[in-house]
Amino acid sequence: MADYAFLLPIGIALLGGAMSPGPSFLVVAQNSLSKSRAHGLATSVGTGLGAGVFALLAGLGVTAVLHNTPLFFATFSVVGAIYLGWIAFKIAKHANEPLAENASNAQSVASLRSALVKGFAVQVSNPKTVFVIASIFGALMPSEAPKNAALWVALVAFTVDFLWYAVVSVSLSVEKSR
Repeated sequence: MADYAFLLPIGIALLGGAMSPGPSFLVVAQNSLSKSRAHGLATSVGTGLGAGVFALLAGLGVTAVLHNTPLFFATFSVVGAIYLGWIAFKIAKHANEPLAENASNAQSVASLRSALVKGFAVQVSNPKTVFVIASIFGALMPSEAPKNAALWVALVAFTVDFLWYAVVSVSLSVEKSR
């Protein structure tokens, strides 16, 4: 058990990263407020999967490739920024529209899947996620970590991110918040 003690500080650091405001918060909030709690939770699963994927990639050394290949990293950052800008534009464009009241169609499986995919896409296109996870790995991952450490950190990243955004989703989807 002591071999995995490094997971606690990593989890705490990941929670700090998840709690810092950013595009993932806006997308979870938007889906929770304008659609339903189920949509907010599906979006939260998507953001958690995105964090888990980045943590796994960081554990496998892909972040080293990103940092050592400036053109690839710059391209990733620009494409991510364009996508996040498009999401921000759509949120701003529809900000004055009233919330949808018809929740019966809003919870179709395709709609929930779309919310999950949107959460995932926002998380993996956000350069902040790469910086946070790479920094955490660089600072807190022990040099003599167990062989399956990357998988455990990916699971911790998913869990922390999902749980944080689930709290946000549940909080914002109550009638008083809406």
